[in-house]
Amino acid sequence: MNEERMKILQMIEKGTVSAEEGAKLLSAVEEGPDKGSAAQEEKKKYGLKHFLGDAVEKIKNSDFDLSFGEYVEFDHETELEPADFHDADFSIANGSLEVHTWEKNYVKATSHVKVYQVENEEEARQRFHDDVQFEINNDLLRLASPSKKIKTNVELFLPKKSYTFVKSKLTNGPLHMDGLKSEHFQLKTSNGPVELSNVSGETCKLETGNGAITLTNGVFEQCYADTINGAITLGGAYSKSDASAVSGSITVNHTGNRAHTGFYKTTTGSVKVSLPTEKKIDGVLRTKMGSLYCKLDNYKILNDKKEVMNKLLEFEAYEQFEDAYHIEAETKTGSVTVNPPVQL
Repeated sequence: MNEERMKILQMIEKGTVSAEEGAKLLSAVEEGPDKGSAAQEEKKKYGLKHFLGDAVEKIKNSDFDLSFGEYVEFDHETELEPADFHDADFSIANGSLEVHTWEKNYVKATSHVKVYQVENEEEARQRFHDDVQFEINNDLLRLASPSKKIKTNVELFLPKKSYTFVKSKLTNGPLHMDGLKSEHFQLKTSNGPVELSNVSGETCKLETGNGAITLTNGVFEQCYADTINGAITLGGAYSKSDASAVSGSITVNHTGNRAHTGFYKTTTGSVKVSLPTEKKIDGVLRTKMGSLYCKLDNYKILNDKKEVMNKLLEFEAYEQFEDAYHIEAETKTGSVTVNPPVQL
């Protein structure tokens, strides 16, 4: 099962699109010259962009401010007693999360809170106190705000050290992290951008349904980024990087010579990759309706297919280097561009 079909099935499962809409969206991404004229007309009438746009609008319109009406808002600050922990789990049903590190040995959270369907601030604060969990227990820092009727925009400060596992799941709000070190990151928001800077570790998995993913100055062995609607921008040193979008461009800027593998795929959008330094390159570039650009000096063409609806370029470059970097980049309606390293 290809990636586009999997994403659409997940959208149906989560209720983002109806079963009927999902069926038409699946039909729109089906390939093959053996489809009948009726199917072709269906594609024209119910194209990928049309149904993807509808699905994205449903995600965008899930702002609970519009659903729950009046609210009471206040600011809240909590400091936890110093305690050792190596894992962190953040879950917010409605609201945003910013995570920073600092030199102090305790955790602090400052929150701007909106509580819906309450009469006054006293009732709002009591509901916030009853529903929100913020504690350190069994080597785990947990922040949980499960109610959609409490919108919590949290700024979190963690002791500056190396962690083992950092996990977050947001339903409706942006996610930002800066300066964290952890062996593993698993970060997801259903509606909102994901922004990381100056983070490092072994693995990093980033996902959003509607929003851009931006990772700046990252250092990871493995980096995965996945969005339905939004651009993906990766900058840093990643041994293996894998970026996938349905509607949005992908830009990857490698630094140093750490990288050995890159897989980049989008349905509607362009792919631009700046290569790592001091690497022998072998690449496969594909597009259906766009163009392929390899801006490297003296690269060797292994296969160059220029059919109207199917373009392919296989190439090698910089054979003077021993260690290799393998790249596969693909888009259906945009262009693919491979640029030389910033310094070679």
